[in-house]
Amino acid sequence: MSYFIDPKTYRKYRDQVIALSQSIQINYPEHLPPEKRRPGLSDEQIAEKLGIDVFTAREVRCVAEREYYGLDEWQKALEFKEQACRGYAARGLSSVTKKYLPKRDRD
Repeated sequence: MSYFIDPKTYRKYRDQVIALSQSIQINYPEHLPPEKRRPGLSDEQIAEKLGIDVFTAREVRCVAEREYYGLDEWQKALEFKEQACRGYAARGLSSVTKKYLPKRDRD
């Protein structure tokens, strides 16, 4: 399915969608008190909150993320994910929390 959003709708919702999305989260730093943490919302949750359909929310988010982040940020994210996965696979150690997690059986 192809879906293209018109520029007027994109501009209307861009800032709201990106602010609510998982692209901008303030919940990982463990030192933050719970009232200051803000997990990102799913496309479905964003759509419901803004009163738009999920396809519009998703399209706005996808375009806005590419506009918001430069290529260097995408590369850093890929490197972080690869390092985190390799560290967990080798040691069961979360690279984010530095806590050991039990390895899951792959069977």
